Amino acid sequence: MDEIQMIDRKKLLFVYNPISGTRIISRKLSQIVDIFTKYGYDVTCHPTQQRNDCMETVIRCHDKYDLIVISGGDGTLNEAVNGFMKCGYRNRFGYLPSGSTNDFSHSIGMPAQTADAARAIMEGTPISYDLGNLNGRFFTYVAGFGTLAEVSYSTPQNLKNTLGFTAYLLNGISALSSIESYNIQYETPEKSDSGEYLLGLVTNSLYVGGFRNILVNDVSLNDGLFEILLVRKPKTAADMSAVASSLLKHDFNNRFIECFKSKSIRITCDKPISWTLDGESGGSYELSIIENHHGAMNIIGGSEQTAQPQRPAAV
Repeated sequence: MDEIQMIDRKKLLFVYNPISGTRIISRKLSQIVDIFTKYGYDVTCHPTQQRNDCMETVIRCHDKYDLIVISGGDGTLNEAVNGFMKCGYRNRFGYLPSGSTNDFSHSIGMPAQTADAARAIMEGTPISYDLGNLNGRFFTYVAGFGTLAEVSYSTPQNLKNTLGFTAYLLNGISALSSIESYNIQYETPEKSDSGEYLLGLVTNSLYVGGFRNILVNDVSLNDGLFEILLVRKPKTAADMSAVASSLLKHDFNNRFIECFKSKSIRITCDKPISWTLDGESGGSYELSIIENHHGAMNIIGGSEQTAQPQRPAAV
């Protein structure tokens, strides 16, 4: 690119997790800073030091820079988003993925190569993206309880990278006899029901666990709606086998599987439900209220068409 004059330069804060994924950002840091500098930014780098450091840094520094770029896995991005929402920051920001699965970056069409992703942040158009909120804590793409949420912590990362969502299910099926169920009642604007459930997913993503479109084919990232999957506890081993087969084939025509769209869901349970948010621990609650914050986030990079709604937002 043409040489950029060194006057009226903008300020960029680059907050990155140095141990995320394969530690690629630490190895590529000089290249990334060079790209940002060539596009007219004076760059300040902040490697995160501990849990919640990313969130605390964006809260402390959000009004001191022209652009903030976050780098890490989905958990690091979750911290950043919660920091932005806590301090009322609604400006555009960049996300340079460096985790092992990177569901969010795949959903918005970010380039896989680090240098290409850095250039996409510099040249891209801001994309409006819905956020979820569970009892006051925000998430970017998934809130889950039950089999998938529990198994995601115990499945080896290399197996998750190879098989994605299938690995979660296969490992979960092998441990079904020991996995607890939840006696819940749920309410949404569209429907309500109750019963004993093994699994719940509330998503806004083209990818979960590295697998594309596990719920429906018409996912839109800024339509104001979640894609919701609830799996009732089967009565027999044969029923469980049929449920597992349906999930692996993405065929939800099964009496134990409920899959639908909604802008919110309220779940009550007779015992605390343990949630994961974007792959991280999300707390345990007897009452769980999940709401969609339509277009709450503006992120630079990727494919703008990825996040375009395919129909009007729910009202």
